[in-house]
Amino acid sequence: MDNISNPIVCPRCQIELKYTGTKKIHEGDIPTSLIGGEFFEDKDRFDIYVCPRCGRVEFFVDGIGEEFRPR
Repeated sequence: MDNISNPIVCPRCQIELKYTGTKKIHEGDIPTSLIGGEFFEDKDRFDIYVCPRCGRVEFFVDGIGEEFRPR
């Protein structure tokens, strides 16, 4: 899949989200019920994308589906 022609878009502003890096989030920082519970257990690195207009943040598990995300 060509991720350059398929950017991640803010659902509110309809503009491309900007990749800000991969962040390590330790267990306990975010309630597991908020981010999907057991699916994220032992996964503490997330690719972070931010809307430069409204500040919306999208988290993606590092190492899963990276071929579908622009960097």
